[in-house]
Amino acid sequence: MAKKCIICSKEATLCIKDTSDYYCQECAEDNFEDLSYLAKIEEIKLSMIDSLIDDVKEEKVDEINEDNIDEPE
Repeated sequence: MAKKCIICSKEATLCIKDTSDYYCQECAEDNFEDLSYLAKIEEIKLSMIDSLIDDVKEEKVDEINEDNIDEPE
């Protein structure tokens, strides 16, 4: 689901890091002197996906290790 700018309700592309304050590019430029305080929503989503993938990989490795310990030689 697309996030909406809290000022104009257009589709947001930026947000304040670690908050749910979302902004479109135009409103962000109009209201912030330094856009480095904002994070790109797509980059946040990709980071979250990467983190989930890493978690799943760790779980699978743990599962494999547990299976190998349980199997008699």
